[in-house]
Amino acid sequence: MDKGNLNIGCTVTECRHHAKTLNNCTLTHIEVVKHKAKATCLECTDCGSFEKDE
Repeated sequence: MDKGNLNIGCTVTECRHHAKTLNNCTLTHIEVVKHKAKATCLECTDCGSFEKDE
């Protein structure tokens, strides 16, 4: 797998972009999305760049 981006930490090992050997993302940019008009808690947001690892 690609070298992880040390500026983007990630522990979601099921994602295609997870660095595997590091708890980092391999993307240079991620999109954070929200589920409500106003994000008021952690659960209101997600990484919109997630792709299931095959």
